[in-house]
Amino acid sequence: MSIKIRLHAARRKIINLAGAPIRIQRFTSTIGSVYDDDISWSQAGGDLWTSGIFFPLNTGKNSSDSILVEQGKLIHDDKKLFVHGSILFTGSEETVSIRIGSPGNNSDNQFSLLAFSQKYEVQNEAIYKQVYIRLIGGTGSLLGV
Repeated sequence: MSIKIRLHAARRKIINLAGAPIRIQRFTSTIGSVYDDDISWSQAGGDLWTSGIFFPLNTGKNSSDSILVEQGKLIHDDKKLFVHGSILFTGSEETVSIRIGSPGNNSDNQFSLLAFSQKYEVQNEAIYKQVYIRLIGGTGSLLGV
């Protein structure tokens, strides 16, 4: 058995043990006729249901997460999400919404995707992907305001 197959099997086993169901939604924005008009969002495509593992940031000394917090790119309440490497996260933080929970569960845990992620590959195949996510503010706005 190749290392690629063993790593895929290990990822599946870890997600089965510790993973949570998540819904990924993509949105496109429409701006009115002038630059200061309101932005409206519409869902692009259907929901993608998958599983992922959530972790808090590692803000220990000299960790990559703590460096991103010091640079102002992350805040302490942000989280890391690990998902299958083939899932595409494109666009900026305003275009992807992630909700924890199974279908029919209207959880308040809805997150926006931050603009940077890391893909881990073996033999030119993505095994898993790490993305940073931020809880959407109390208004439910994708902009978090």
